[in-house]
Amino acid sequence: PRDLLRDERDARRYTRLTLGLVAVIYAALGLALAGWIRATWLWLIVPLVYLRLALALHELLHVCPAESVPAFHRLTLLFESPFALGYREHRAIHFAHHRFTATDHDPEQYQIVGGPVRAFAMALVSPEHALVRWIRTYGLSATLAREATIRAVLFVAVAAIAPRVFVVYWLALRISVGLASFVFHHVLHNHHGELGTFPLPASPWFLRLLTAAFGREALTILTEHERHHLWPRVRARDLPLLPVPHA
Repeated sequence: PRDLLRDERDARRYTRLTLGLVAVIYAALGLALAGWIRATWLWLIVPLVYLRLALALHELLHVCPAESVPAFHRLTLLFESPFALGYREHRAIHFAHHRFTATDHDPEQYQIVGGPVRAFAMALVSPEHALVRWIRTYGLSATLAREATIRAVLFVAVAAIAPRVFVVYWLALRISVGLASFVFHHVLHNHHGELGTFPLPASPWFLRLLTAAFGREALTILTEHERHHLWPRVRARDLPLLPVPHA
């Protein structure tokens, strides 16, 4: 049904939400760099906010092309790496993942196959891996070169303000990035060696805990991942209204 599909209102909502969540991360980093809060607080703040941000950004990717999001989104500035892609490239990779899920043509297959230890290790280096793979496959466009240069320069500039504080931020963020990518790709697409698309394997009490931390809508992307791959244009909160897969 058309009323279940993401629309312009969803695009505006996810744009505001992602900007707001990035602002929270920036505020925490800024306060730590200025010495107004202990850097150790970043171990708590960054994972909680980033994982919620990753789920919101996932929804935005599905509803907004790069030309329709603010320039800030196209840069994707979180300082997770001096060598990273932007919104445009991440969206293309994600759509290819949907088209070729868990096959040799899936650009995320390197995070899906193998055991969990290997998959998590690959997820930890996914920003750099994605950049190298993209350039090898599509080359280095002028737009990507310009945006990548901006990301690299700002990464170094922010890190230089207070290197020890930035290392704490960077480690907290990279572990969060790795965890999010590991769950999205390995956990949801590799069930004891069987490749495909599966719901988040979690007990009811753990799901309640995740819902309290990240919200019901965000968690639905994970618990209803089979439906999401079957109907990728449907907004996350409406996925439970669709037929049960394989029923």
